Amino acid sequence: MTALPELDDLLLSRRQSALVVTLNRPQAKNAINFAIMDGLMTLCDWLEGNREIRMVVLRGAGGSFCAGGDIKEFGQMVMASEPPDGTADPIAQSNRVFGDVLLKLDAIPQALVTLVEGSAFGGANGFISVSDVAIAEAHARFSLSETTLGVPPAQIGPFLVRRMGLCNARRLGLTGAHFGAQEACRIGLIDRVVNGDAGIEGALAETLSSIGRCEPEANAATKAIFNRAAAPIDPVQLDEAAEDFARCLRGEGRKGAMAFAQKATPPWLEAFSATKQA
Repeated sequence: MTALPELDDLLLSRRQSALVVTLNRPQAKNAINFAIMDGLMTLCDWLEGNREIRMVVLRGAGGSFCAGGDIKEFGQMVMASEPPDGTADPIAQSNRVFGDVLLKLDAIPQALVTLVEGSAFGGANGFISVSDVAIAEAHARFSLSETTLGVPPAQIGPFLVRRMGLCNARRLGLTGAHFGAQEACRIGLIDRVVNGDAGIEGALAETLSSIGRCEPEANAATKAIFNRAAAPIDPVQLDEAAEDFARCLRGEGRKGAMAFAQKATPPWLEAFSATKQA
């Protein structure tokens, strides 16, 4: 049996031919940092050449899936200086890395099963969008929260549109609304909703057994065929999205990040009353 790689902020364990990958930053609700992104890139390269693994399970430690991007590293991006004319923006470059992570996860030959418990905010929905099967506990909460911070859901955007459709992506992205597991299932972000730990584990065992009925190379080929038919995500779209992200973060997004860190109200907040006003 091939030894598993050791990766920062990711726990790896075998369950027969399944590899369980746990985002392991429970103190930060498994927020995505550069260590997690680097680890997932390394893991995807390892999986490409390892056919002992037939399926991959992605989940979070401590009862929460993922709170989105790491706010501390987000703050470091805010402080990045303006790039000289004609040079790449370091904010755009940092943002773009997550797009490559999603492209690699999307293309692994193994079936990817994601388990969502607790929160799935921001970038967490990118992981869900590249999953072959996504299962949520009934009390899980979701949000495309980026716009409330003054930035777009840049790298996950194209994957979200492919997963849930343009209208749903626009509705949720332009409101930053929080929504539950049943709504996530209704729009196609999640495939199945279950109750409690027993429900999660039962659904996982059932799903892995279903995948286990299928020949691994046939599954890998099927996944590649379907991805080609769906028009794979164009990396140029992600390049442009990263530039959009950088432009927003260098604008009002700075104020949004500061407001979030200080638990204050961002300057663009506007509330409306149900009572009609002139």
